[in-house]
Amino acid sequence: MLQAVEFATPKVFMRYDELQAYDPESESWQKQFARRYTHHAQLNGVLNHVEDVNETVYNKFAIAVTPYMAKLMDRDDPNCPIRMQYLPSFHEETKPGFATMLDQLGEEGDTIPGTSIVHRYPRRVLFLVSNTCATLCRFCTRKRMVSQPSGSVHKDEIEASIDYIANNKNIEDVLLSGGDPLTFTDERLDEILGMIRTRAPHVRFLRIGSRMVVQLPTRVTPELCAVLERHRVQMVNIHINHPKEITPLLRKRVKMLQKAGIMMGLQTVCLKGVNDSVEVMRELFMQTVEMGVRPYYVYSTDMVEGAHHFIVPHRRMLELYEGLRGWISGPAVPTFIVDGLGGLGKLPIIPSYVREEALPDGSGTTVKCRNYAGKTVEMPGLGQDFSLPSVSN
Repeated sequence: MLQAVEFATPKVFMRYDELQAYDPESESWQKQFARRYTHHAQLNGVLNHVEDVNETVYNKFAIAVTPYMAKLMDRDDPNCPIRMQYLPSFHEETKPGFATMLDQLGEEGDTIPGTSIVHRYPRRVLFLVSNTCATLCRFCTRKRMVSQPSGSVHKDEIEASIDYIANNKNIEDVLLSGGDPLTFTDERLDEILGMIRTRAPHVRFLRIGSRMVVQLPTRVTPELCAVLERHRVQMVNIHINHPKEITPLLRKRVKMLQKAGIMMGLQTVCLKGVNDSVEVMRELFMQTVEMGVRPYYVYSTDMVEGAHHFIVPHRRMLELYEGLRGWISGPAVPTFIVDGLGGLGKLPIIPSYVREEALPDGSGTTVKCRNYAGKTVEMPGLGQDFSLPSVSN
């Protein structure tokens, strides 16, 4: 009689030398996923000066770090921009001087009952397909569902969501997010994308938002690329917050997606102590545009519970924007935005380069312009309406 074969769970690397010797390309992405660190104490033998946070932190948000991301962390510096993004901190236990929320963006209010569709804008929807990520960001905007068993997206919700998309002919743009859609197997992704394309031919733009491409680049395989190409996924938006996250392995796997005809976009979260520096942002966006990934959004940190210490003031975000426009390539300059509380939507943060003012004599207005270097010019013609005379037959 055939005996059932038991597969042991891959071990977590507990020593620094063991982790550094590990080659992420030596095994499948599924095995790497199984090697994730799920408690800060597991990193004590890998990193020095790991903060011993109170266990109550885990009651609100779990920890998960792939060995690939752990390899990018500075062994000695607790202020390493990779460590700060993924390791829990005592700051998460303190209460800020303003209210924080579990659903600060009001997504639940815009969720169609019985589905996982957030329908906020007239012709596009957010389709939350998963509550799982490869590595958990401490500033996660969806802590209410990510890593929480109660927030899992059920199969019947996914099917109801596809029904909703299929029955609403005005929906032209569908964004799959979560969690991370790439935590699904190729077969499950193939099934979901296929149903969308078959049942909702009116969808003109199908895209995926994924942090997993950065957190576990080996998830990008020829098989995955074939699935995305078969169902005409036009865009994959990845999430990078610091140049340290851009590695030769990431560049190689991004190139695989591009060869499959997929546009690549970048989103970034502005995080205090991580990337709230003009120099860091200039390097980040020039490196990404260099590898063919178009910077799209820089989000202000959402006012989610346990992430207040990452929030960068509005005035500083304006300074960061000014430090980019005109100083780096135009296509490398993203839009800075704040996501309005309660479902207000994405609102651009833009310094005033052009403003209209009333003329002192009250005869009209003039327009004053300022460039990136602070030089100004007055353009009174832009303050007037030069109506053309009508032509009579």
